[in-house]
Amino acid sequence: MQASPTPPVMPTDVRHYVWAGFDFFIDRQGTPVLIEANRASHMLGEYVQFIGDERPFDLTAGVMNRAAGPACLLWRRNDPLPEGGEDACFIGERLMKHLAEPAVICDVEDNQEPRTELVARDGRHVRPGSIFRWWYGLPWSYERSGATVINPNSVWMVVRDKLVCSQILAGAKSFRVPRSFAVESDADVRALLAANPELFSDGFVVRPRVGWGGHGVQVASRGEEPRAEGGNAVLSERIIPSRADRRFWEVRAFVMDGVYLGGIVHSSSAPNTNYWQGGTSEPLDESTRRLLEAPSLEAAALIDAAANQIHVLPATRRQAR
Repeated sequence: MQASPTPPVMPTDVRHYVWAGFDFFIDRQGTPVLIEANRASHMLGEYVQFIGDERPFDLTAGVMNRAAGPACLLWRRNDPLPEGGEDACFIGERLMKHLAEPAVICDVEDNQEPRTELVARDGRHVRPGSIFRWWYGLPWSYERSGATVINPNSVWMVVRDKLVCSQILAGAKSFRVPRSFAVESDADVRALLAANPELFSDGFVVRPRVGWGGHGVQVASRGEEPRAEGGNAVLSERIIPSRADRRFWEVRAFVMDGVYLGGIVHSSSAPNTNYWQGGTSEPLDESTRRLLEAPSLEAAALIDAAANQIHVLPATRRQAR
């Protein structure tokens, strides 16, 4: 049964999950299924290619402009690199078009100690108003001292563990998440497959609880031998999406500062459609774009609320999580 239309759930006060990206399937019943939330969404190069506007960067720069202090960009020491592709510099150069003042460039290697000031490339010590970190590590001290970090550690803690994140999202009204279990071995997987034959009638997926880029993911048909490599994995029901031109596909949807911006499609002849595993990028059709608006906004709101619960914890409890 297709999910009933749900009015957009606009998170009017997104405080933490400013730069949001979600991977969705549409199952054979037409229901949006959220597969993964991203801690620092890539695919903005494809956004620019297919959608053609600057809204992700304009909206994010607006958040940085509202912060009380200079906007800082965290790059690696050797950046920008030739042929760097979609890296921190690609994002930073587009953010700088929309920032009210020139950004301060800071090298990640010089800023891994807990402080309230960043060391800039030119040697200055700067108290940041905002920091765009990309996917680089950053001490808690900056967000704790009031800097606007995009995205902060409180968000990373919500989305990095795929099982925990799916549990946070399980109560959503406009989409569903695959039913999932923690597993440590192939034997764990076999036991759960045997105990839940109906749930796994279409096959199963085994993936690392913490990971990215589709690495270490097994998308298996019913009867295949599981590979829970390295333990600390998640077993999930396999979602079979409706297929176009006999290809598998998923959608990367974008929500920036609480605004839904649509998304792009990744398709493949293989079940693992992740871009880093060979998925091909394509424009998103308008009907699917509309279908995923409410789910994307609701997911952003749920993750932002969970991140806020971590953000307000005392420092010792945040670091212990």
